[in-house]
Amino acid sequence: MFEECFGNGPFVFRINDNGLGPQLLTQVCLERGWREYNSENESWNLWWKTSGFPVSHHRSLYAWQYLNHIPKGASICRKDNLVRYLRCMRKVYGAIYDFIPHGYNLPLEYTKLAAECSRGRPASGKDDPNKYFEEKPIWICKPVAQSQGRGIFLFRKLSELNYDSNTIVQRYIEKPLLIGGYKFDLRLYVCIPSYHPVTIYMYREGLARFGTDKFSLNDLRNPFRHLTNCSINKLGPGYSEMKDRVGSGCKWTLRQLRRYFQQAGISDWLLWQKITSLITLTVLSHVSQIPPSTNCFEFFGFDVLIDRAMRPWLLEVNLSPALSNDCDADRLVKKPMLHDMFDLLGLPLYNTGLSIFNISSDDIDENSKENNVSSLMSTISVVNAAGRWRRKQKKMSAIHSRSGSAIRTRSRSTSANIQKNYIMLPKVQVDLRNPGSPSQSGPLPKQMGDDSKRGDSKSWGNGRDWNLAKPREGGWVRIWPLALLEAPINKSNNINSNGHIKAMVQKVSKFTKKAKDLAKKHPTASESQLSEYLQEELEIHGDIWIPPI
Repeated sequence: MFEECFGNGPFVFRINDNGLGPQLLTQVCLERGWREYNSENESWNLWWKTSGFPVSHHRSLYAWQYLNHIPKGASICRKDNLVRYLRCMRKVYGAIYDFIPHGYNLPLEYTKLAAECSRGRPASGKDDPNKYFEEKPIWICKPVAQSQGRGIFLFRKLSELNYDSNTIVQRYIEKPLLIGGYKFDLRLYVCIPSYHPVTIYMYREGLARFGTDKFSLNDLRNPFRHLTNCSINKLGPGYSEMKDRVGSGCKWTLRQLRRYFQQAGISDWLLWQKITSLITLTVLSHVSQIPPSTNCFEFFGFDVLIDRAMRPWLLEVNLSPALSNDCDADRLVKKPMLHDMFDLLGLPLYNTGLSIFNISSDDIDENSKENNVSSLMSTISVVNAAGRWRRKQKKMSAIHSRSGSAIRTRSRSTSANIQKNYIMLPKVQVDLRNPGSPSQSGPLPKQMGDDSKRGDSKSWGNGRDWNLAKPREGGWVRIWPLALLEAPINKSNNINSNGHIKAMVQKVSKFTKKAKDLAKKHPTASESQLSEYLQEELEIHGDIWIPPI
């Protein structure tokens, strides 16, 4: 199986064009027993880039190669595209898409913004101008081509707007939910292994990111009050201070956030279901733009703000979200998330390259044997270290898992069996007569000739059929589809046509409405009970996504 999927050598990972990337990502890859790509190698198995890939890269892939971006999958990560897509979807499908602040794309829609800003002016000059400006709405300006909070500012008067590139201007959420007086937003991780059929997973853990100065509308120029980007707030004077309720730093895990909600008596089950719908609807807004593709996936970071009415608002979608390792919250969330994501995608755990050897030691000398045994023991130590890490994560996951319905039990049992069979260490065959056997950088194996290139007749060899997507893998929970299809989809049909998208949007709308009804009908029910009610009502085959507690 490993030879058919990944070649006759070790699993090779490549990061960006120069090999430089997040240290945490490199660490996870090495823990899985993979080998880092170098310029002398001509081949690789996984290429991870912060930016996108040209279409030519996707066309030339072999069955055992994988990219971390889907063609045109990054379109919703441009702020102007996101506003445009969701505005169009709202015109077609109505208020269900009313989860992003009203905004304008500049310079194209400057006149519309000016007309909006001019509304509500005092009828005469007798009114106090200071009072007038205090009552005017606040706008937030975000350059389209910038990231990490660069170039963002707030303003009330149109005369304060100054921009020199494509920009979006949105209504500022003036009443965010505060903790200890500090504003925060959520960073949620989403993996899309397929757009054909549409398959969406969301990780159970995530981050709550805080501003480091107390929130106030009296000072619009202080970024530490209004922006929650960690790249900005870690430079603020209040970053290391022990802040009210928040503590030091600027990050919590979602587990910490939910414990705070519990202590504050805040019921949050419905909030998480609204967020699930928000993310699914956002992905559906650009599904029709994505061409069929294989051997690739998308990994997004969704930024969501919660207001005082416990209503979630989508701020933006990030391509290749930051994998920094700045604090304990990062380490608790990101490292297990990457391991679980590679498991979800079917990438090997123990493929260290030992399968390129073939045992036959009749005519070998003792020195050669000792050298190869030493190399073997070194590789096995890597395997053992990765195994210990995985066993620890499984034990922690088992401790925090909750009992569910019979459907969820069967799904988890099946998932566990599949995973157990999949990550089994392949049989080691060592050929000491030819220790310099070529790896993947040499000629392709016979079974991986030109017929191994991607095409309709040759699918990705990791054994994953996204028509039968698993309900969960580690901390990744499938949020779409809600129920698996009864029969495989005919590839000749356009499964992402307007009619099909409409049907999906209607199902999400039904999911949201049913969740609201259940929360209202059973105000004292536990979250496990509410989740089971929702599963039964909608015949959901899988788990209901909700962060751990």
